[in-house]
Amino acid sequence: MMLATTDPGPRTWQLLTVGPGTARITPELHDRLVRLLNLLPQTRLIEIDTDAGAVSVSRDWPNDRMEAVEAIEADIAALPGIVSITLFQAAS
Repeated sequence: MMLATTDPGPRTWQLLTVGPGTARITPELHDRLVRLLNLLPQTRLIEIDTDAGAVSVSRDWPNDRMEAVEAIEADIAALPGIVSITLFQAAS
């Protein structure tokens, strides 16, 4: 069964692959990994073992996005009556 390689729309992140096995990440596999992360937004990290070594796959957001997140967190924390705010990330 062949999976479609089209994205559902624009994303704010890029696929980040790190490790000695990155040469095994073909364009088709890249598209499948993007689709997988789109379908499972709670997934933070994918580990793939290849014959050339391991590959860590994750989302990579632009710096301005993370700055915006930090600013929103600070705004929420500064509201009257708010003692703290904790964001939980998906377990790896």
